[in-house]
Amino acid sequence: MRTIDCRDMPVPKPVVLTKSTLEELPENSAVTIIVNCDMSEDNILTYAQNKGYFVRREQKRAGIFITISKNFSCDIDEHHKSDKQIETKALIITSDCIGRGLHGDRLMQEFLDSILFQKTLPSKIIFMNRGVKLTCGNPQDLSIKTLRKIEEKGVNIVVSLRSLEELDLHKKHQIGSQITMFELAEIMINYQTSTL
Repeated sequence: MRTIDCRDMPVPKPVVLTKSTLEELPENSAVTIIVNCDMSEDNILTYAQNKGYFVRREQKRAGIFITISKNFSCDIDEHHKSDKQIETKALIITSDCIGRGLHGDRLMQEFLDSILFQKTLPSKIIFMNRGVKLTCGNPQDLSIKTLRKIEEKGVNIVVSLRSLEELDLHKKHQIGSQITMFELAEIMINYQTSTL
């Protein structure tokens, strides 16, 4: 049985590593993941249970040991999928952080990182209001580097020109095509949208 040590790894890497490992494993095999972070534990348990895998959790001195047996999967077609887009799906991001807590910026970065590992991607990600800040700044900023990787997967990054102007950020804009309010309205009418 394979063992993966994910202790001290930042979220969402443990669940991403778990997902990729399980996809490579043949049926009727198992893997044990060791974590020491509650959020990583919750993410892995939720993922495994949603997939229909058998899960056993053990708390030990060295950490939390999660054993996942791949003897059943609810998603029969998972192994036949590659990264693909929902042609009429658009994700709208309206802020540069998630929630109002102290770590909202970190949560947003983890969310963007997680998009990279999804099997199905939106065809567009739209940034508006304070969300446009994620597309501005230094080319080496984490958000911009992540968005470039998402863009390389074929996702169209678009940014509200009006929001850039209102926040005086049009000169700092680094990634994505700028769109007018008319174009934004057109997308929102013709696409299935989710807003964050």
